Amino acid sequence: MIGSMIIKRMARSGYEEWNRGDVDSMMARSTDDVVFEGISGLFESISGHDVAVPVKGKKAAAEFYRKYFEEFPKTKFTVKNVCIREAFPLLSAFIGTSVIMTDWSATQTHKEGKEFKYEGVTVTHLRRGKIIRMSDYLSPASLPQLSTLMKLTSKA
Repeated sequence: MIGSMIIKRMARSGYEEWNRGDVDSMMARSTDDVVFEGISGLFESISGHDVAVPVKGKKAAAEFYRKYFEEFPKTKFTVKNVCIREAFPLLSAFIGTSVIMTDWSATQTHKEGKEFKYEGVTVTHLRRGKIIRMSDYLSPASLPQLSTLMKLTSKA
């Protein structure tokens, strides 16, 4: 019980870092070979990657997110639920591997002033307390908003 509360608090604090645009703290939670995939692949003009190609490695991820926060200076993720796979989450997260699923909603404002609202889940894989992979999955109801975003970044 206490272990799951600690892990859930850690997950929520990661979204607080995101809301502040605190790339250094975000990367401190990640392994050197971290992989971020999903929503990040939609912002091709920022990352230089093809759509749905993951951002690999801490250095590439830090560069991507710095550019991302320049493009979207106002961000607010609201965590709705955090689910943990393991029976002993604290032990698993800091000694072995762990999987956390976070259900969220987001409001972001593009530097041109256009606001986007969408929902999704993020599946986070931890190894010894550090993020090794994060994968975002968006609600189908979010797609009309994101298709407008893709036009802003010159992608159909």
